[in-house]
Amino acid sequence: MISANKEQKLYITEIQKKIMDAFLVVANESNSGTRITMNEIANKVRMTPQAIYRKHFKSVIEISDTIRDETTDDIIKAMDEAFVKDKNLPILEAIAREVIPVMYKYRFAIRIFYHYTEYGDWFSYIGDGFVECARPFLKRDLSDVSIARESLLRLYVRIIIQILLQWVAEDSPAPPSIYCDEFLELCEMLHLSDYFDRSYLDDSL
Repeated sequence: MISANKEQKLYITEIQKKIMDAFLVVANESNSGTRITMNEIANKVRMTPQAIYRKHFKSVIEISDTIRDETTDDIIKAMDEAFVKDKNLPILEAIAREVIPVMYKYRFAIRIFYHYTEYGDWFSYIGDGFVECARPFLKRDLSDVSIARESLLRLYVRIIIQILLQWVAEDSPAPPSIYCDEFLELCEMLHLSDYFDRSYLDDSL
C-alpha cells in the first residue's frame, strides 16, 4: 500500500494521488463530508472498488489518513525550516515565508478537513508539531505573565495556527504573495512577536 515511516517522506504513486484527489472531490460534493464510500471514489477515477482495495488502499479511512499524513508532514517540515533556515529573519516572518506557501498548496485538502468535524483531530497533529518547533524560541523572560510556559506556548501556537487555517480554509483564499502581509499584520495586532525570539533558546521545557 503506502510506504512511509516517521523519518521518511510518504511514497505515493500517481494512481494513489488520483484516488486521494477523488476522495477530496467527493467529500467536497457531499453535504457533510461523512459516509463517503469507495464506490463514489472509484467512479471518479474510473476504477472498480475491488481494484482500489487490492492494489492501492485498504479502506476509505486509509485514504483520508494518507492525505492527512502527507499534508501534515509537509506543513511541519516547512515549520521546522521556518525556525532554523534564516536565523536573521524574525520568527513570524519566517513562518510567513515558509509555511504559508505550503498551506496554500494543500488548501483544498485543508478546507475539507477544517470544515468537517469528522476529521477535526487532524489539526492536533499540526499543533503538536508546531509546538516542538517553536518551544526553543519562546522568550525566557516572561516574568510579567503568570501562565505556565507550556500553557502559554500552546496558546500562542494555537492562535497562529487558527489565523492560518481561517485564511486557507476559505473558498478562495488570497495567494501567499498577498496573505503574508495580512498574516504579519494580524500577528502584530495580537503582539505575538513579543513572545518569540531567536536569541532565546530554552530547551528545558
